[in-house]
Amino acid sequence: MKLLQHTPQWDRSPPEVWRHWQFRQLRHYLAHRVIPFSAHYRTLFEEYDFRPEDLRTLEDWQNVPLTSKCDLTVSREQQRDFVLQPDLSRLKHEPGVIMHTLMHGRNATREMLEAEFRPVLLTSTTGRSSEPVPFVNTKHDLHNMEITGRRIMECGRSQPEFRHVNMFPYAPHLAFWQAHQASLGFNTFMVSTGGGKTLGTEGNIRIIDKIQPEILIGMPTFMYHLLREAVEMGKIWPNLKRIVLGGEKTAQGLRAHLRDLCHDLGAEVHVVSIYGFTEAKMAFPECCSSTGITPTGFHVSPDLALVELIDPKTGRTVEPGTRGEVVFTPLD
Repeated sequence: MKLLQHTPQWDRSPPEVWRHWQFRQLRHYLAHRVIPFSAHYRTLFEEYDFRPEDLRTLEDWQNVPLTSKCDLTVSREQQRDFVLQPDLSRLKHEPGVIMHTLMHGRNATREMLEAEFRPVLLTSTTGRSSEPVPFVNTKHDLHNMEITGRRIMECGRSQPEFRHVNMFPYAPHLAFWQAHQASLGFNTFMVSTGGGKTLGTEGNIRIIDKIQPEILIGMPTFMYHLLREAVEMGKIWPNLKRIVLGGEKTAQGLRAHLRDLCHDLGAEVHVVSIYGFTEAKMAFPECCSSTGITPTGFHVSPDLALVELIDPKTGRTVEPGTRGEVVFTPLD
């Protein structure tokens, strides 16, 4: 795990140091946000007699039951039980809230709490494996998405002066909004086209012709279709440096095809994949390998999330290097 921010001493910390920090953060998050304000998890932890102060090791955490999509495909009223719904009478007694009020006043503190808890954006799962499930995001969530977006840009070796074209569909899906927040977090230029359903293939090609971007972002299948059409039209896009893919699995053969098409367009590119899912409210970047072909794994954000690989039959963490199912726990 690597943290991409200006804390080089943390970058070099061994995994056990990070794990200790993560459990401390998780204990605080559960005690001060989840259990007080989520009806579902308050009831669940009571049933399992789990208390945040009991969490010291990964073994302790593995005794907590998992939440799956099946738990979320319930009625709208039951879905609300997962949402953090703050009790202001309880929040105002927290030391951090008291200190903020003394230093900045009541109005500023109210605005701070609203930024953390008030939903301002809805995203949704696609519904390919089950019924679509909505997720609400606050300004606090969007700020975290800016952080992970900046890290995606850094891992992809983008530069602030680069021009980016976001071809993810206009939709309440994480892929589009993560790309949008990445441009804000990295303070760089980005045009969002809405993909093929909005402007069509020719419309996207016209915009790329006009902007001559360094980076294209989009779904693998549409990216392949667009580049193939551009080659057939005799386009020349020499500025291209990265093809960034998300929303679908990127096969190894497709990466090579995309590089070949970009070569025909007059560019040598690296193909970078992004791994994300709506439930996480963030996405993780792949390393930009020296060859631009062979994937080299993903960077997680250990300050924002605890990521585990588990055996789905036992619920226990698998050994390093062993295949497992991804389990995600937010820390903020």
